[in-house]
Amino acid sequence: MKRSFFFLLVVLSLCLSLPMAAQVRLGVVGGLNLSKVSFDQLPDCSSSNRTGWYLGPKVQLNIPVIGIGLDVAAEYSQRKLNNVDNSYTYRSLEIPLNLRYQLGISLAKVYVATGPQFGFQLGNDIWKSGGKEFKLKNSNTTWNVGAGVQLFNHLELGAVYNIAISKYAKSLNGDGTIKANTWQIQAAYLF
Repeated sequence: MKRSFFFLLVVLSLCLSLPMAAQVRLGVVGGLNLSKVSFDQLPDCSSSNRTGWYLGPKVQLNIPVIGIGLDVAAEYSQRKLNNVDNSYTYRSLEIPLNLRYQLGISLAKVYVATGPQFGFQLGNDIWKSGGKEFKLKNSNTTWNVGAGVQLFNHLELGAVYNIAISKYAKSLNGDGTIKANTWQIQAAYLF
């Protein structure tokens, strides 16, 4: 948690030190989460895709001449987790910090983006599955890799893959964990 917070402060201070020629744009982003959950030591849980959604404000900082920029968002995210015993909704505040490169004209641009995403758990602290209890971690980290298009200088459509770096939960007796990689299909509107 402390490392995540420190890294977030470093990235935000770098954002503030960008040249004044940088273009700052505000917008809103939302989309669909398709998570593949991996359960260590839990045979009764399926790893098939879990569907959810996310929505939140977005800030985009671009240096127009060279096409490099930074995307920062604060997204409320929900994912379903079902097993033979229960159904849970994992709620979190996700903060993606993506370095991006875009190329094109104002009518249509193509972009690629990558960077860390920090998730902060909201809601239930304990989940039960297969006779085990899991304590949800307060935070988790993933790495984003994505691409998309920006149309008419306002509408963005893209896909992002979140690669799990840390675990979402650990069993209370220490013999099982929950981790998730997620595909995100997203749309954003920039003002």
